[in-house]
Amino acid sequence: MTRTSGSVSPLRRALAYWWYAWGLSWCYWGIRGANQSFFRAGIRSFDRALRLWPGFALVYYRRGLIRGRELSDYAPAIADLTRAIEITPTWDSPYLQRGLFERFHGDSHAAIADLEHYLTLSHDTSWRAEAERQLAMLRAELSD
Repeated sequence: MTRTSGSVSPLRRALAYWWYAWGLSWCYWGIRGANQSFFRAGIRSFDRALRLWPGFALVYYRRGLIRGRELSDYAPAIADLTRAIEITPTWDSPYLQRGLFERFHGDSHAAIADLEHYLTLSHDTSWRAEAERQLAMLRAELSD
């Protein structure tokens, strides 16, 4: 499985990886200090990586997680995860995360579709049970 795609020069890819790593370091300090300004700096670094390499799916994925989990900015988080899926449609993790964001902050039907698709792609036993549990709860809520 590849989490990146596109025809980009090796130099641009290297710089994009550097900005991605720099963004991760900002986010690490955001978690350590519970300071949202670090997360925003991380987002800016991820933005720079994407300007260099627009097909870098891993950056969209990570930026989506930070936007949703740490900054409670759910619509852009879902959009980032959607872009990661468009670039690498066989990667299971973005479906799970987008499904969970949709479950709690969006469209229940979209959440069901994403979680079901995650289950068809994933072999990760640790998250499979949670995806199945969320699906069961969603279906029960919608049938009421």
